[in-house]
Amino acid sequence: MAQLTNIDSFLNAVKCSWVKRYLDNTNTSKWKLFYQKILKKYGDSLLFECNISNTILHEIANENIFLSDVLSAWSDVTHNLETQTSSRTILWNNKNITSNNKTFFYKDWFERSIKYVNQLYDYRIKDFKSFDNICYIYGIPSNNFLKYCTLIKSIPIHIKSEINTNNTPCTQTTFIENILGRKNKTSKIFYTLQIKNLTENSKIQNKWQVLFGEKMNLIGNTYLPCHIKQLLKAH
Repeated sequence: MAQLTNIDSFLNAVKCSWVKRYLDNTNTSKWKLFYQKILKKYGDSLLFECNISNTILHEIANENIFLSDVLSAWSDVTHNLETQTSSRTILWNNKNITSNNKTFFYKDWFERSIKYVNQLYDYRIKDFKSFDNICYIYGIPSNNFLKYCTLIKSIPIHIKSEINTNNTPCTQTTFIENILGRKNKTSKIFYTLQIKNLTENSKIQNKWQVLFGEKMNLIGNTYLPCHIKQLLKAH
């Protein structure tokens, strides 16, 4: 019996393909300006590399439900990637690095090229750099001392304990670079990535597959929502 297409994974793949268009620097379409305005406060394209939280998704949804939907799909797909190594874990918008249930994003620090946990770490003393060293290396204002202390204290113990042994590149960042480098359609890649991580079909899906078999193998887009049809046409 032919494998039934997983509708949720299919729709997620279509939404993720929109991300490729957004991140493509050669695409100068004016529609990008609208979304850049919303994402700017979170680092714009950086957000697609981050281990984002539901809090951020809800915040964005208040401004744009479609963008929140796309980000949610992107998060669902990329969370299945191999876990990022601790030394290359991104500091910003990371749901595992929080204070009072809120993630961090210091825009001025990010603009000074601070992005990963290991940039704050001194491997010689096996501890985080002093605030004076951070100020000297990155030009951080001296009145940011409390911001630095809060950030350092919010980094989980498992990241701190593993930072000395893990030094390979961030998988999610590498994944994005590979996707952007592909000229062909990427929907199939996103779909396959999800299917590889599904252990079993849902009971409802199995029921329909038994009833309809190969007739349900392919999904047409006749009854898909209008915004999904537009995404399909673009990819």
